[in-house]
Amino acid sequence: MQLSEYQEKLKLSYENNFINESIYELVELFYDLTNLNTISYYKYEYEYNDYFHKFDISSNSSNNATNSKRNFKIILKDKKTIYGYLLINQRIKSSPVLKKLLNKIKKYLKKEKDVQKKLFGNEIPFNIYLFHDEDLELLAQNLKSGLEGLFNVDVTRDISIEKYFDILRVKDTKHIIIFLVNDEKMISKIEEKIKVLNELIIVIGPNSHHTSMYCGKIGIEDYISINEFRAENLKSIILNKKNTLFNKNKSGNKIIAVGGISGGIGSTTISMNIADLISNNLPDKNVLYIDLSTTKAVSNLFLENNPLPQKSIIDLINSNEFNIENNLENGLIKKRENFYCITGIQKHIDKEFLEKDVFIEKLLDYISSSSNYFNFIIIDTGAANASNLKSTIYDIVNEFWLITEMTLPHISKLKTFYSLMKRAGLKDKISFIVNRYDSKNAISVTDVTSILNINSEDKIQFESFKIPNDYNVLGKCWNYCELASKNYPDSLFIRKLDSILQEKNFYKKEQKKESKKSLFSSFFSKDKN
Repeated sequence: MQLSEYQEKLKLSYENNFINESIYELVELFYDLTNLNTISYYKYEYEYNDYFHKFDISSNSSNNATNSKRNFKIILKDKKTIYGYLLINQRIKSSPVLKKLLNKIKKYLKKEKDVQKKLFGNEIPFNIYLFHDEDLELLAQNLKSGLEGLFNVDVTRDISIEKYFDILRVKDTKHIIIFLVNDEKMISKIEEKIKVLNELIIVIGPNSHHTSMYCGKIGIEDYISINEFRAENLKSIILNKKNTLFNKNKSGNKIIAVGGISGGIGSTTISMNIADLISNNLPDKNVLYIDLSTTKAVSNLFLENNPLPQKSIIDLINSNEFNIENNLENGLIKKRENFYCITGIQKHIDKEFLEKDVFIEKLLDYISSSSNYFNFIIIDTGAANASNLKSTIYDIVNEFWLITEMTLPHISKLKTFYSLMKRAGLKDKISFIVNRYDSKNAISVTDVTSILNINSEDKIQFESFKIPNDYNVLGKCWNYCELASKNYPDSLFIRKLDSILQEKNFYKKEQKKESKKSLFSSFFSKDKN
């Protein structure tokens, strides 16, 4: 980020804080003028299509608007733009002064929206292009406004795609293309060109079997009948398409998340060592390890031998770009030529930054950009849960290694989490990795699969991907902050990790073929002299 850009961001940030304070003061003035007992402000978040509570003003903190038997809403909107609503506990009599005050509040809410768009707009992970038939211009204008509201993006609208082809072919940036058409004529005119973009395209068209079949024939998977069109449906399709494009990295590349069903179960140890093993066994491939645990990270002790690094993942992601040289000054660590790492937060108070929407969008953008350089990205998520941050990571990775133990408390937690993942449609990404399977309190595979109610294929994982309790080796490694893959390559722990990686086809090792000689062959071998 250039100094001028930083200064502009700082200025916008100050302006955003000032506007927030002004909104609070204006709502407080409205509260005083109406003699209300309590008032609450709920902000409308376009991305989630929902209202979120921002603050309360009340004479009695225990008696807020949400506890009142009767509540009334004052919707804060300007034309078609909804900003939020005020929740009050009693009816009030309208007056010119109150109307003027509400208009003032709406004016500041519009300013807030505009400022936040400038402040966070550069972090948008995709662009939207809308192309339409000429006679559908009014509908296209309304759709453009709706999309800009839903995603906080600028939507490019035009009646022709021709002049945008060069931009749209560049797939380093994600583009979503929407066609709003009466029939297939617009698309058929550019059929050959459009085939290279079909994975990016959504078509909104007539309730016509012929048109939808034509789109399917040229590889356009998402077709929405204009009669059944709703903004909510389009939003989910766009988000799914964005995530699909995110996962289409270069051939053979993978993004793997590693998380434990509870803290201290070994997710950091396993993820650091598999990253090291992959980079050692595939010297021509680049590997990136990211510590995304939400507790104080320890990976820095093992990967850079630094008890308290000056920069962490927060500094790096806020640097706003993927650039190896610049990133090395902002938290990216070069372990060796093909192995890099990003250490996690070093202060517990930094946890709140990891869950902010702005940070998550920046993180996604960074991972997307870096996946063009790194063949394998290993993300250590720490303890598995359904937070906004981790749910987003589970959604975009190719594989999710879920670490558990064969004890009843862990399997009980696993059952709850696994059912959540199934409902989210992410079951097929999960690989169960059983750590310390031979501990004294371990239960049988049959009992585990019965508790989880899983099929025979998943049962195989519990039998195959099992890591023994190699305490002697791992205890030494933790005492001296060493990677077992480097110092104890022949240990039980590393041999098992190595076999799991080979079984999952990350790499293959050539088996040394030893010639078998019979007892008599040595006697009858020819003398070469």
